Amino acid sequence: MITYYPMNILKAFSEGLSDLLFPHNCILCKKYLFHNREKAHSLCVECLSSLEPTHPPFCSRCACPVPYWHRACPLIPGDPSLCPYCLDGKLHFDCLWAASLYNDTMRRMIHLFKYNNKTSLKYPLLDLLDSFLKNYQIPLKSFDIVVPVPLHPVRIRERGYNQAQLLSEEISRKFMIPHSTHNLLRIHPTDHQALLGKKDRWTNIAEVFKIKNPFEFDKKSVLVVDDLLTTGVTASEIARILKEGGATKVGVLTAAIAL
Repeated sequence: MITYYPMNILKAFSEGLSDLLFPHNCILCKKYLFHNREKAHSLCVECLSSLEPTHPPFCSRCACPVPYWHRACPLIPGDPSLCPYCLDGKLHFDCLWAASLYNDTMRRMIHLFKYNNKTSLKYPLLDLLDSFLKNYQIPLKSFDIVVPVPLHPVRIRERGYNQAQLLSEEISRKFMIPHSTHNLLRIHPTDHQALLGKKDRWTNIAEVFKIKNPFEFDKKSVLVVDDLLTTGVTASEIARILKEGGATKVGVLTAAIAL
């Protein structure tokens, strides 16, 4: 006699067997993931909740979150509604948005996302970006084109992918904004900006980027997407190159910001 089992029982058995053979564990703390939402993000609830979304006050010029010490310390000169980037006055992008702070959990996530082939971490990063954009009604649809911060071909060969492009492609798809991948080029490899002094950051990034076909950016507003903003110098240099190529406005969107 043949017994037929309902499909939902067979599906549950199959999923249970799969979990037994290939258990889903949190990428950061290795805790077993019970829920589908956790599995989809590759992170447990505790690690997800330890991320710190940015919140007001934001810089009145670029919308970057203003560090708490900037408002709290009356000895810091300048407009208290401006972030250090805008007080410096040298940056070329017109607006900047960052979804979360670069705390310890985010630092580990970004490191694994960039260097350890943990590309599934793009999903919690995209969730952070999506919540931020909705909560503060960021006008992304005002942009004509989306570009990722490019990697040098040597870095692409080392990693196998550009982590910024994994994010920018999803942003482009979700907001139905055209995506440009191979027009803005990084023609020289560089040292990591965060390891350099303030003056060296500018010389390290000078003459690094090139536009292959300026016509694509001419008279366009361009959104530059990256995983992390540390010094702001790379994003500023990209904005300068894009504007030299004819772009009328350059905005920067990052998953995290190191204040």
